Amino acid sequence: MMFHGGLKTADMLALRGIMVPRLCPFCHADLESNTHLYFECIYTFDIAKRLFPWMNNLFMRPNFYQVFDSIFEQGFDIKTRNNYLLIASAMIYYVWRARNDRRFGNTIDSKATIIAKIKKAVLIKALRWKK
Repeated sequence: MMFHGGLKTADMLALRGIMVPRLCPFCHADLESNTHLYFECIYTFDIAKRLFPWMNNLFMRPNFYQVFDSIFEQGFDIKTRNNYLLIASAMIYYVWRARNDRRFGNTIDSKATIIAKIKKAVLIKALRWKK
């Protein structure tokens, strides 16, 4: 959904005539969009830097296509590469859930909590792969 612009961010809802608060629920500084929510937002980029250490060395923030490409370009073995691909997918899911919790549930998870949820989900899935 994220790669095809299918996430119902504020900008996409506005195109359909549905008006919702336009500011990003994480940074409250920029307008929420698919591209902003993942990596342009300082809050979510901090999460990404904790999950993908090589992003600390980037001069510019990547988009999600570039993140997936960078996982393949790092030269990881297949197992490590698959783990990072799973982490990236889990990040999409848990950032979106945290966004919805903030918008609709009045629940605000910290960056550390979101990262912990991602790591837990990835660990549970990876343990199932070993069986």
